[in-house]
Amino acid sequence: MIASWRALWPRWDADYIKIKLKVKKLSVLITSFMTLMIHPGFLSGTPQPGRFFFGVYGGWSQGLGYEFGWHSRPSRSDDYTLDVHLGAYVQYNLSAVFGIQGNVNYQHGTNPWTFTYPGWPYDEGTDKFSIVSANLNGVITLWRLKGMSIYFLGGGGINRGEWEAFWGTYLNLTAGLGVKIFISRSHPNLALNLGGTFVHLINPEEYGDYDANYIRFLIGIEF
Repeated sequence: MIASWRALWPRWDADYIKIKLKVKKLSVLITSFMTLMIHPGFLSGTPQPGRFFFGVYGGWSQGLGYEFGWHSRPSRSDDYTLDVHLGAYVQYNLSAVFGIQGNVNYQHGTNPWTFTYPGWPYDEGTDKFSIVSANLNGVITLWRLKGMSIYFLGGGGINRGEWEAFWGTYLNLTAGLGVKIFISRSHPNLALNLGGTFVHLINPEEYGDYDANYIRFLIGIEF
């Protein structure tokens, strides 16, 4: 019995050494990859943007949930629909990874409605509304490759615009993801910006808060 254990031991020992070497190699690879990710040199696949740069953009928005659906009522029924939006921003890069962005946006929308009530003539129409927002966002460059970078942004701000249960000044929270495609090596700040932003509107009221959500799709130029 002892002889058989001794015969098997060299093989187990060899297998153990092989597994240990594989684990060690894997650990080295993971450590090297993480080191590259946090090292500024990893983000040098394209020319680094200047500390200050500007952008303009436009696109289309899609409302989410009840606030942007058709509201059937005994007399006046209506719907709130978002369409085109325009915006601009200025961004200051604190590092190759993190930046602070001031963003303003104009959102257009329509409010189709119908009026039906016994003894009154039927009527219908379409009104217009708008939402103007100003935001302060933090921007993190998640990945930078040769000719493009992927970023995440998040922040908050204030809105003005009258529609549904939203009146006067109210608040918003935003979170977005996008990609910047650098157009010219001789102009390192020049880039095509493609992205999407989730917007959460909050209207604090004495008897309860109103909220609404929509997604803003955008295409723009950064310089």
